[in-house]
Amino acid sequence: MKNSLARPTIHDVAADAKVSLATVDRVLNARGGVAEKSIKRVHDAVARLGYVRDVSAANLSRNREYRFTFILPDSASGFVELLRQALGAEQTRLRAEKVRIDVVATRAFDVEAQVAALKSHSAQTTDGIALIAAEAPEVQREIKRLMGEGVHIVTLVADLPHSGRDAYVGPDNVVAGRTAASFMGRFVGTGGGDILMVTGSLAARDHMERVMGFRAVIQEQFGALNLLPATQSYDDAETLSTLVKDAMDHHNLRGVYAVGAGHRGLLDALQNGSVKPIVIAHELTDISQRGLRSGAIDLVIDQNPAAEVRAAVDLMRDLSDGRMISPATGSIPLNIFVRENI
Repeated sequence: MKNSLARPTIHDVAADAKVSLATVDRVLNARGGVAEKSIKRVHDAVARLGYVRDVSAANLSRNREYRFTFILPDSASGFVELLRQALGAEQTRLRAEKVRIDVVATRAFDVEAQVAALKSHSAQTTDGIALIAAEAPEVQREIKRLMGEGVHIVTLVADLPHSGRDAYVGPDNVVAGRTAASFMGRFVGTGGGDILMVTGSLAARDHMERVMGFRAVIQEQFGALNLLPATQSYDDAETLSTLVKDAMDHHNLRGVYAVGAGHRGLLDALQNGSVKPIVIAHELTDISQRGLRSGAIDLVIDQNPAAEVRAAVDLMRDLSDGRMISPATGSIPLNIFVRENI
């Protein structure tokens, strides 16, 4: 006797609709060449039986290959290196599932390089692109061109909401900035003083959203603290070191909010400074862990690059299969690290 709890199969659909397996396959994959009455019988049988198609199994049986591209900054930052390592692990894990991942490097914060990388792709070369890019009109134009061709676009780490992208994978960067400010205010305490905010680039949406959130909480809750104008290091360690040293020499520096990368320069400046400010940074890299252990860095806000890579791949595969996607898939929670929990 057939188990009434078993999931219906394509064979059950064919039997119920009184058509061949080949006809069911053609209808479910919209390949045409089937009479309207047969199409209706198949769809009616699917509804009657509650048949749910296993898209992944269907793709494997047809030997389908997914082609996904990650466009990342060609940066020496520890966070980008962690993304690359996560991608390497995904490439190995997904090879058996016929998912091919290509990685394209562009100069950090270079709009022209990002546009060139997008222009080199089309529906003939890739099914989906996950990218870290600037919020520039020319970048958005290329994204819209690719989507018009049927390429699925996922923004990574920094969102481009006006580009029409399919999904965003990353943290809420405004919340990240507000979180940093809440800890900064409590750690610094009373007495006032100056706070330095160093971004990678003032044109990077994720960095500016962090600054916005940070500034809002400091102004709302810690009015005795003075925010120095936000500066940019372009994630260069030597530039970051110079900016921090200059602030320590010329201001009553009580805190440093390192929004971007370049932690090696941050540690260099703090090691040679006469006063130790409270330091809050982003991304748990080898260098920021060293800073936590030594006490140079007080707190790190991390966004889990491995989880971001997995979510981006899952979203692009669901989009390629025509599945409904949930925004929650791309929502990456923030993790807080101090010396005691690393």
